[in-house]
Amino acid sequence: MGSRIWCIVVLLLIAVASPAQEFRWSAGMDYFFDNMEYKASPYADARTLQGIWLNALGGVTWDSTHTLVAGVNLLKMPGMHRAVDKSEVTLFYRFENDRVHFRAGAFPRREVLSNYSDFFFRDSVNQHMPLMQGLFWQLGKDDNFFNAWMDWTGYSHAEARESFFLGFSGKASRGIFFTDFQSTLFHLAGNYPNDGRYGVSEVIQGILSAGLEYDPGNRFRGMVSAGLFAGVERDRKADKTYRPIGFTARFHAGYMGVGTDNNLYLGDPRMRLFPEYGGELYRGTPFLRGSHYLQSRWYVSLIDSDRSRLRLNCNLHLSGGELFFQQTLTLTVAVGNLMTRQQPARKFPWMQIFQ
Repeated sequence: MGSRIWCIVVLLLIAVASPAQEFRWSAGMDYFFDNMEYKASPYADARTLQGIWLNALGGVTWDSTHTLVAGVNLLKMPGMHRAVDKSEVTLFYRFENDRVHFRAGAFPRREVLSNYSDFFFRDSVNQHMPLMQGLFWQLGKDDNFFNAWMDWTGYSHAEARESFFLGFSGKASRGIFFTDFQSTLFHLAGNYPNDGRYGVSEVIQGILSAGLEYDPGNRFRGMVSAGLFAGVERDRKADKTYRPIGFTARFHAGYMGVGTDNNLYLGDPRMRLFPEYGGELYRGTPFLRGSHYLQSRWYVSLIDSDRSRLRLNCNLHLSGGELFFQQTLTLTVAVGNLMTRQQPARKFPWMQIFQ
């Protein structure tokens, strides 16, 4: 913990010593409550997750495009008997102008991969592993962009396996028409030195879709799209390879802070190696193990301001002919001038109860 604090202290000294540099800071918290009622599902366990992240960051910006950021992220899980249940270090360099966005280090996933669906990263991954550790590069922004990234998730040693993500995604828009894609490659290798216990496994998957989107930034937004979801799942040691492919469709709509986000999959069962590797190999929603899956999220934004967001969700999961329920409450609060919001704040009538 002491070394993490020293990172922030060093940045403070640099900022004070040089008038050409601008010191920035951010402090905040992320709270999540996730009640999963999946009792009858063969694919997902019923449980309730709750956590509070404390985030403290300091940074130095120069030439308006370069930023060096360091800080600590502490997770407290209510009901546990430790003061801090998990600690993470945020430490990254960022270059950003009107055309290019580049990051290297350990930085929040939600700030760069918000276009990825739950088919790639389920809720609990974002809740308990919010940081990427690697590289991110993007050309363009908003509705026309292409990005490439790497996230190193496992460093090999005698008792741990090497693992990492590579990903590409992008979007092209013209008026209300758009095409987009998201893709990942997850590589799970052996330990070091390699004692023969582990083989090499990989999961490659990508979604290519096209559709219509309307979002003028005021009261109403809507989006509908359809596409293909293809992949390769391979266990080299067991000589097993699967190539699932299926149809996907999305329908999102919202009005004055109330809305619904829907994702449909129809096709080959996925995550065929889940019985052997579980969450060690797969980070997407486990309901994709079936041949058809409908995720329907219904939400209300209770607070949507420059400094805080509060959202209540009731999520429905239709899988294997059964309907499962999930309720979530998420709160994000941040003060300071280090990070800027990627979307404008919106005001709706019921938000007056918090004023």
